[in-house]
Amino acid sequence: MKNIRWASVLTVLGCAVVGLVSLFSLLRGRTWAWFPLLVAVAVGFREIRYLQRIDHQRNAPR
Repeated sequence: MKNIRWASVLTVLGCAVVGLVSLFSLLRGRTWAWFPLLVAVAVGFREIRYLQRIDHQRNAPR
């Protein structure tokens, strides 16, 4: 079984929560919610790409 990076999993989940709250706020007319939404999406995607790179390096032939 692979090692699970729990800090990264929690980061992605936290970004999802912030993103959903921001999206809900946007739907209610709060224009300031664009900033936390964009930051949460950027951090979440960066973390997912980091996990993919780590997994690819771990599976690369030596």
